[in-house]
Amino acid sequence: MSTRFVPAFFLCSLLLGCLSEVDKKHSKYSNLSDNLALLSKGLVADKRTDRAEFELRYGEDYSEISGYTTLPVALDSLRALIGSYPEIENQVRLLPDSAVGSMTVGIIKVSVANLRSEPGHSQELATQALMGTPIEVLDLVGNWYLVRTPDRYIAWLEPGAFMSMTPPEANAWFAGDLLRSVAPSGFLTAAPGGKTIISDLVAGNLLRPTGRQEGQYLELALPDATLGWAMKSDFEPSTNWQSPDALSTDRLLETARTLAGRPYLWGGTSPKGMDCSGFTKTAYYLNGYVIPRDASQQVHAGMEVELTDDFQNLQAGDLLFFGRFRDDGSEKITHVGVYLGEGQFLHAGADNGRITTNSLRANAADYAEHRLKSLLRARRLSANSKSVLTIDDAFHSLWAK
Repeated sequence: MSTRFVPAFFLCSLLLGCLSEVDKKHSKYSNLSDNLALLSKGLVADKRTDRAEFELRYGEDYSEISGYTTLPVALDSLRALIGSYPEIENQVRLLPDSAVGSMTVGIIKVSVANLRSEPGHSQELATQALMGTPIEVLDLVGNWYLVRTPDRYIAWLEPGAFMSMTPPEANAWFAGDLLRSVAPSGFLTAAPGGKTIISDLVAGNLLRPTGRQEGQYLELALPDATLGWAMKSDFEPSTNWQSPDALSTDRLLETARTLAGRPYLWGGTSPKGMDCSGFTKTAYYLNGYVIPRDASQQVHAGMEVELTDDFQNLQAGDLLFFGRFRDDGSEKITHVGVYLGEGQFLHAGADNGRITTNSLRANAADYAEHRLKSLLRARRLSANSKSVLTIDDAFHSLWAK
């Protein structure tokens, strides 16, 4: 009995001929998905402020890459990566696109809007925005909009919380006379001193005066043109706030102290409730400046201050950052507070339940040992320093491309 050998090239051809079209593509694209992930990671340093989401999909009669990005350079990089795969259709969308049309700007129309990490009212609270704050409208999925706030934070918002408009319309709205609420809280009512409430108000809300006044009450318009009345003494012109001449440490500390006692709220960045970085962000916002949203972002703002055991390098108003070291030795920033001097700092901590003062000195009655042990960095923020923008600059950056 003799044995026959099939030539290797013939066997390979036979096997490949038996493979389905999908199997062939699976083999051909074996490294492409990994390369897409690497490309996305290389393009986006922080997914909280930019996105480049790519997904490779294929079947018997199609091959495509779907997804979206907020970065124009991402499309160029993607085209270069898939240049050797002419059969793959590039379906990646550059946001904003036709899903929102020309209405790429929104103005928050409620006292405090709640932005979610994912679409849905039951999803995690990611951040908040105050009435009159502009947002960049990026995408629409179902009944939820993907938006970007002036601190460049990206999150999801329901349509009932804002007014959609074109960039020229937004520019016109902010070019007019606006009033800023300076009272901790208040109401817009249907009549001067009336009991029918149109909207609640918090410090930092922006409204437009109509020119009508009755006694101590002003008629004001919300961003959606709804009219109501509020106490004149609760407002001041927004001009100096939008374009401040300087960042006053004294005023910053005064504002921070007025927020003491407010409840801790994960995702909160408003006078109604704040998390640790929401507290520091709000204190700066109420003084005319926009800083990054999260503690792990704020730690890169301003300039570094060297920490010493006696805290002698620190100045009142410096931001203190707390956290731990990961297994690879890198820092993980998890908390931030405002230094008051003499070892004391003001912060919003979940362990305290409210914004309160603690000390880094062991002999103090309000000593927080776990905070001292986790203190990693200090930063000094000033006007025109890294990642510190005036309200005007931060607002207009959303539609002035």
